[in-house]
Amino acid sequence: MIKVVHVTEAFEGGVIEFLRCLTNSTPDIEHTIIYGRHQFFEKAHKSFPADVKFIAWPDVNTKISPRSDIKALRHLIKILKNLQQVDVIHLHSAKAGILGRIAARRTGHKKVIYAPHGATFLRKDVSALARTAFATIEKAVSIFPAKVVGVSKSEADAYRRLGIRASHVNNGKFFPESPEKKMPGDIFTIVTTGRAMRQKNPALYNTIASAFTDNKKIQFIWIGDGDERQFLSSPNIKITGWVDRTEVENNLREADLYISTALWEGLSYAVLEAMSMRLPLLLTNCPGNNDLVENGINGFLYNYPAQAIDFINQYFDNSKLLRAHGDASYSMLQSNFSVEQMAHGYREVYASM
Repeated sequence: MIKVVHVTEAFEGGVIEFLRCLTNSTPDIEHTIIYGRHQFFEKAHKSFPADVKFIAWPDVNTKISPRSDIKALRHLIKILKNLQQVDVIHLHSAKAGILGRIAARRTGHKKVIYAPHGATFLRKDVSALARTAFATIEKAVSIFPAKVVGVSKSEADAYRRLGIRASHVNNGKFFPESPEKKMPGDIFTIVTTGRAMRQKNPALYNTIASAFTDNKKIQFIWIGDGDERQFLSSPNIKITGWVDRTEVENNLREADLYISTALWEGLSYAVLEAMSMRLPLLLTNCPGNNDLVENGINGFLYNYPAQAIDFINQYFDNSKLLRAHGDASYSMLQSNFSVEQMAHGYREVYASM
């Protein structure tokens, strides 16, 4: 049985969902997860297979801090040295991608995979100078061998544009065989899921919602919470706060349209969840999102608020279009983003190392 050690400083959100789906769909692989962000562990680990091993990674965080980063590196080297057998090291997110490659070199491990889950040099919440610095760091650490495997084609393409070899395996998701969909009601509900933070751009969500305050038949729901919830001030926005998976699914099942205002993505599990509920998609035209929409088939990509507002009006006036695009979302999920294709893809990657 192949033994894979996953390393991540960002044990939250999409990385948790990725690891949950991968470990549950590959019982033929022995998985160990070295994780940071310990505050999410207690709730998250219960959804993993019982035989997955978890090891806490002290001192690691997502911010750049030479002192804590050196401590985190030393801890990671010690953890890897203490493991009995490691066939492949699979690194997730930027900090693990840097420290993990150094630790692998120091401990003699040559079979290393790096999955960015949203490349830092694509971030739009930092200056152009910072993005250039992130790109320079990515190129610099590439001297430590690792196979870059993006979670979407657009993510892999971004690395190739830097001159870094990269392949991709689409994120995949378990989905209901025949999801129930509500009949059209009196209220047209537009929904998004995630942390209210700069990446998800709640200010843009608010701008779009505020264009419909005079239409009492349209409501917006933000499933989640976060530090930037104050930007969600339009009176037609409902913020659910953090809720359990069942309530997330219920909100999606009752919705008519899924919207993303994200500035960048790897490949969003929140959007895949919406596709599993047969929702049409209205997504910002950014890496990660543009892998999930075929314009005019299962939804639309937009570049400006006015475009999103126009598309919402089109959907509001055309229930047949809503249904057709929602069915196409579900079909695309089955074809391109199933957990089976993801598991098959990573089995091939691991075997090729």
